[in-house]
Amino acid sequence: MPKISRRKLLSASPGLVAAAAASALPVAGARNKDLPASPVDPSDLPEAHRKQKLKVVFVGAHTDDWTSCMGTLARYAALGHDVLIVSCTAGNAVSISDVTHKPLDELAAERRDQAARGAKMIGARIMILKEDEMMMRVDPAGYQKFNKVLIPEKPDVVIGLWLVDAHPDHRAAGNLAYNAWLQSGMDFSLYFCETPGGTETQMQQFIPNHYVDVESVTHLKRQAFLADPFMKGAWPTNELWAKFRGREYGCPSAEAFVHVHTTATMPKRNLYPNWWYWGGLRLSGK
Repeated sequence: MPKISRRKLLSASPGLVAAAAASALPVAGARNKDLPASPVDPSDLPEAHRKQKLKVVFVGAHTDDWTSCMGTLARYAALGHDVLIVSCTAGNAVSISDVTHKPLDELAAERRDQAARGAKMIGARIMILKEDEMMMRVDPAGYQKFNKVLIPEKPDVVIGLWLVDAHPDHRAAGNLAYNAWLQSGMDFSLYFCETPGGTETQMQQFIPNHYVDVESVTHLKRQAFLADPFMKGAWPTNELWAKFRGREYGCPSAEAFVHVHTTATMPKRNLYPNWWYWGGLRLSGK
């Protein structure tokens, strides 16, 4: 179509305006060839093409952090993969205790029960560690302690919390997962998820390089999410964010991730349970 000035376009016939507008829009059928052919195609699940049964571990700071990517975890479980949710803390949130006027021990027990119930609804297991909220340790001793938990699980895929987050516990959990990946010799695939909601979970610089279509489990995701009374108010934001990521991916609802890629290797002397020395990673070809 010949180039039309703005003045001519505004005075043109409706048919010409429609044709000009259509020429500026992307072709509806021009979908990324790398996207899955069907909303229920497992090819967009990380590493699902590699093994018939995967061990998938989510590493979160809190008992409810797994809800950030619960659609992806539900899809894994529905396909028969082994899904384990790890919460580094035991539910003892002083801030929630203050708001709800619940004794801290009672609140913690209630949050653990709710997390276990929600995990069961999507077909996953949950492991609760004993760190205190807002007191998580990111130091050599903390790394070694967490390595003893994660590495023996021999995961194929680990999903952690994004490292640049306003909540210190989220940053800590992400660092623990990342360090375990390094000290395992990068033996599993590592992905980071986002935490929709802003405010205390505000993230920075999260640029996805992988998406998972979760439209097929939206109803289950909603049921499991709303089963936790402390999370009910966050559902509209979570749902809206999934729709936003779905538009980016090309489906009604999706969850977004950052997949960590590297061709470097870790020398044996630096693998768990050894301490690092001589600079950590070894660059490829050296």
